[in-house]
Amino acid sequence: MASLICSSDEAIQTFLAHCDVVARDLLSSHGDVLMVLSTVLRIKRTLDGREVDEIISDVVTRKAMALERRRRIEWRKSEQEAAHFGAQCEPMP
Repeated sequence: MASLICSSDEAIQTFLAHCDVVARDLLSSHGDVLMVLSTVLRIKRTLDGREVDEIISDVVTRKAMALERRRRIEWRKSEQEAAHFGAQCEPMP
């Protein structure tokens, strides 16, 4: 593809370097998915589109569930601290 777009070897190398940077930028925020995909691919040796989609969906779901669990733990902690604070602020008889 680069040879169709570029007119010299230097331009091809520059284009490929740019593509490499863009690909890394796009994938860097999805490291967790890439790790799981690469591990499964090493084990199974091949994956079809459906399998890739299932793996991605599973990783994204597990990540969302973990974030939600953490959010709920923090919320319970805030509720307990608020209740403790409220109990300390009640007027003495």
